[in-house]
Amino acid sequence: DIKHRAEYNTNNHFLYHMPPGGSAGGMRRLSRAAQEKLNNLQDNQGRKARLQNEAMIPESLRMTFGDWLKHANVTTVGSNDEHWYYRLIGCGYMGSDGSCDYGSTEALFDELPFFQPKSNLYIGEPEEQKGIHCRFGMKGVIAENHFDGSRNSIALLMGKRRYILGHPQNCDKMTLLPMKHPSARHSAIDYTKPDLEQYPEFIHAKSNEVVLEPGQVLYLPTNWFHFIVSLELNMQCNTRSGLTDHYMEPIHQCGF
Repeated sequence: DIKHRAEYNTNNHFLYHMPPGGSAGGMRRLSRAAQEKLNNLQDNQGRKARLQNEAMIPESLRMTFGDWLKHANVTTVGSNDEHWYYRLIGCGYMGSDGSCDYGSTEALFDELPFFQPKSNLYIGEPEEQKGIHCRFGMKGVIAENHFDGSRNSIALLMGKRRYILGHPQNCDKMTLLPMKHPSARHSAIDYTKPDLEQYPEFIHAKSNEVVLEPGQVLYLPTNWFHFIVSLELNMQCNTRSGLTDHYMEPIHQCGF
């Protein structure tokens, strides 16, 4: 009956959003000066750094897995229906006492021994591991395109997820929101209906894709872009462990 992190939206978009001084998914009221600073941010094309669709931002809450499943376990759902997302975190080196997350699930390190902080195929730098994160996606949930500054191993345990992947060399075509933006590192554009008049560079972005099925593991190098769609009710667990410098130059050229 422990309540863990969850997110909710009135549509199927789930964009990471961290307001200054707030929490992920929060919509903290900003002072006029802080709002002005945000309004003056520019993307790497010199445009005002704004989202194509503000409705991408979900609401954060905490709930039990059983309550989440009652909402998420549906057979038919549209893109403008309610969508729910759930997450368990094993803190590990980030705080073995669970301090990185209230009610953390340290048993994940016993359940997923291949993600324990030991040098192996999945763990590049054990001492730099950022815990284990297990994410439960309702059918239709979209995680907007973004990059992470570390290597990532992603194991799918149930259901199917579609990953659209992009090489960091595409950085200047990905319509990224800049540093200091609440959704920095993420794309401003709605991939489901891109506005190519506002973001013409996006038409030149190149990608490949893969559909992960249960038992498969995807290795995502440092700074690679990924846009994720839950094709059915699913569960994935991932862990990050250090970084490589192979793809730093194009990301630095984009201002990160």
